[in-house]
Amino acid sequence: MLSIAICDDEKETIKLVKAILSNYCEKRFINYQIYEFDDGNKLLNANKNFDIIFLDTEMKSTNGIEIGQKIRENNRLVTIVYITSHTENWRGAYKVHAFDFIIKPFTKNDIFSVMDDYLAAVNFNEKRKIIFPTDGGTICLNINDIYYFMYESKKKVYVYTSEKKILIRQHLMEIYEKLDKNRFYRSRRDCILNLEYVQEIKNDFVIVMKNGDLLPLAQKKKDEFLTMLTK
Repeated sequence: MLSIAICDDEKETIKLVKAILSNYCEKRFINYQIYEFDDGNKLLNANKNFDIIFLDTEMKSTNGIEIGQKIRENNRLVTIVYITSHTENWRGAYKVHAFDFIIKPFTKNDIFSVMDDYLAAVNFNEKRKIIFPTDGGTICLNINDIYYFMYESKKKVYVYTSEKKILIRQHLMEIYEKLDKNRFYRSRRDCILNLEYVQEIKNDFVIVMKNGDLLPLAQKKKDEFLTMLTK
């Protein structure tokens, strides 16, 4: 469960940030809880352990930099992202060891980018698990154990993990909807692969995975695939 706090004295800002964060987490199938605060002292008195805090630097009754400093006195690990209209506040944010700085007016992509960086920094995917229906029941797989999914004979979909091959009772597109698109790529209609385990590309359209398996790459997807791999 990802625990997120938003602290801003502008209700519209809270509403917008919450909507964007909810959209982000739902797209990536992340369990989350968002807490809202319109005052820094309420945030301090919440007595909750947050994973990430989106904090306004200038509020009517409290100063976000000072609130951040008080948070740091008790919690050195929580991630603080400042939201501000005042770019000159970056020095204070630096002293708080803020993770990032979002300037108003911001866009959906600004927050998505911060969340992508945050999840990568804390190795969030290392802990993520995902469930699939099989002939024998439901299995729970760690994201890190999945190498790729492949359609095989009679339209059967198999997942290849670091240890075994498992028949999945779902269509490939249903599976793809569950996955983080920054990590998994559909290289052809019949294949979804984990970008973490790509070792090399042979003859332009043959992908070699780290376990030695060879996977197909659609010709028209070559440039897009290389872009995703680089990212």
